[in-house]
Amino acid sequence: MQHFLASRQGQDIPIKHLYVEYRHWLEREKPFPDVTTELATLARQGDDFRHIVSPEPSDITWRICTFLETFDIRTVYPLLLAMMDAGLDDKEWIEISSILESYLLRRAVCNLTTKNYNRVFLSLTRNLKKEGFGAAHLKHHLLTQTGDSTVWPDDVAFREAWLHRSQYGVLNNPKLVHLFTALNQKFMSSKSEKIVFEKQPSVEHIMPQEWIANWPLPDGSKGMSFVELISAPESDPRSKASRIRSSATQTLGNLTILTSELNAAQSNLAWAKKRPEMMKHSLLPINQTLLERDTWDETSILERGTNLFQKAITLWPR
Repeated sequence: MQHFLASRQGQDIPIKHLYVEYRHWLEREKPFPDVTTELATLARQGDDFRHIVSPEPSDITWRICTFLETFDIRTVYPLLLAMMDAGLDDKEWIEISSILESYLLRRAVCNLTTKNYNRVFLSLTRNLKKEGFGAAHLKHHLLTQTGDSTVWPDDVAFREAWLHRSQYGVLNNPKLVHLFTALNQKFMSSKSEKIVFEKQPSVEHIMPQEWIANWPLPDGSKGMSFVELISAPESDPRSKASRIRSSATQTLGNLTILTSELNAAQSNLAWAKKRPEMMKHSLLPINQTLLERDTWDETSILERGTNLFQKAITLWPR
């Protein structure tokens, strides 16, 4: 009822004021000619809400609603309810889902705030109610957003965050699994067998976070631990190389998804031992591309990150 009323008014409705706000809305706007129409509308939108919070794979809204659940974003619900009540066709929903997911995922990768989402999507609800709930109007309004709190990151900002910003920890396991599962589909051809996970895979660092023991630096020297780095000058070559490597291990180019059992078995193995084990047990096309890598270092991480980004901008275009 809170989301329903917000979708109709385009305003934030505090839950403790819900009854009073609903009554005032009925008295002020007189949105229904009679009680029968009111109850029919509530029943219909109740069914719509069920498709939002518990979507079925056959629902056209499955993609965007499962994404919102994974990324823990519910402030879009009033907008979705209004759109569902508008009777949009499947083609519009496919475009709308792509637009919303791109806007929200790009902002998540760029580590931009979510605190203004309530305002953003209520404003969209009000504007689209006047102009029409179509994909073109939605995209236009999102593209006009400016400032870190609302902007839709362009390819330049998205690429910088994708290649160089730490994502592990900023994005939790379910979010990264969603991202890499989508990317994995881009590596599959029409002849590829469909892969279904019996249980959620986990995120794996290709070069492990604990890399010092088995992964020498590019010049062959041993890396410096966190404790050593605290007292080491940044100008020291080994210190600088260690900081660069530790930062690179947290970027998307160094991450992938594996089953939990395989992930645990990988541990902190050196690449010469880790690669054959990964290739032996992982059927995912996104991991099979690692077979061609004889070495795995900072350059490899950046190259793979760049390759993944080229697929990402087709998955989440702006």
